Amino acid sequence: LTEVSLDPNTAHPKLIISPSQDCATFTNEWQDVSENDARFDTTLNVLSHQSWDSGRHYWVVDVRGKVYWELGLTYPSIPRKGRKEDCWLGRNKGSWCVEFFDGDYTAWHDGKSHPLPIGTHFNRIGIFCSFPAGLVMFLGEDSMTPLFAFCVGTFTEHLQLALCPGHDLQGCNSQPIKICHA
Repeated sequence: LTEVSLDPNTAHPKLIISPSQDCATFTNEWQDVSENDARFDTTLNVLSHQSWDSGRHYWVVDVRGKVYWELGLTYPSIPRKGRKEDCWLGRNKGSWCVEFFDGDYTAWHDGKSHPLPIGTHFNRIGIFCSFPAGLVMFLGEDSMTPLFAFCVGTFTEHLQLALCPGHDLQGCNSQPIKICHA
């Protein structure tokens, strides 16, 4: 597993990042955080402190008890401000994600959705990235079930891990999203 931590300076103000920086929780309360260019202001995203531009990397994210989340990789140049969909993971040329909503998995890149015919509710999602292969792959980590692979070719920027724990949906999605450590 590649070591990774969440950057609170990128987190939407309705996300609470744990002191250990491995957990993001949605709250209805707007957090008292400084405004900066790195912070997402309409999408519930947070990015990793770290970025990578070579090698192979693998991360595991615990999504247990959640009915809505998005996980992926993004270039640091992802738009962070405004209501345009390009701020959302996978809705632009510079990010790749898998979304889980209400029992359905969908892979996204460049605004194109790929509904995934998967009936299993996974507790842990693996994200694999290979710079030499130009590959971003998502797995249901519980059983190592491949969910979707994006064959990117050549990455043009560093990549950062991106997480969105989703709204709490009247309390049924209140669990945090958590990075698993080795």
